[in-house]
Amino acid sequence: MAQDTPYTFTNGLVNMEEGHISREIFINEAIYRQEQEQVFTRAWLFVGHESQIPQPGDYFNSCMGEESVILCRDRMGEIHVFLNSCRHRGMKVCRYDSGNTPVFTCPYHGWSFATDGKLVGVPFFKEAYHEQLDKSQWGLIEVAQLYNYKGMIWATWDATAPPFPEYLGEFSLFLDLCIDAWDGREGCTQVLGGVQKWLIPCNWKFPAENFSGDSYHNISHRSVDMVG
Repeated sequence: MAQDTPYTFTNGLVNMEEGHISREIFINEAIYRQEQEQVFTRAWLFVGHESQIPQPGDYFNSCMGEESVILCRDRMGEIHVFLNSCRHRGMKVCRYDSGNTPVFTCPYHGWSFATDGKLVGVPFFKEAYHEQLDKSQWGLIEVAQLYNYKGMIWATWDATAPPFPEYLGEFSLFLDLCIDAWDGREGCTQVLGGVQKWLIPCNWKFPAENFSGDSYHNISHRSVDMVG
């Protein structure tokens, strides 16, 4: 049931002393909306890997929370992350999962944006806008901060968020174990092949909880134990 006031740790959902968390956090719509506003719009989020966009003009359609974003490399080789939304009417300007392009063109009214986010084409610029539209003010919306950590591209919408290394803190050790080579070389990970996607009608915390590892619940893997 939705409520007007934000949920907090003090209203019984989380019992820090006993280590109990209410199952309501997985299904409550108000909590979900609060997380989208206070977590996904402020935290550093993983967007993709630089190996997915090796050449100028390469792009990869990713997401940050519920927002579609474009991870791309401009013609000068710089990496960007843009909100996948035309500044005119909000239509997605990139409707493919990945590829290479010199511009992103909105299929609605044809506004075109370069891979550095600049607005470069407006149909009927003279007739409809009398050449008065300041194109420099209507480029794609870019993330507030972006960080390339050993090939992994992280971004946040929050300009006041702490720098990514500070935000990562001591957890960098565990991340390094996943992306560094076994011989000690740093950042040798790359993405191979395509992307598998699932549409699951559930709160984001369900797959996050289950995909992170569930081996400690041995009985739920009885069939695997029997085979092994």
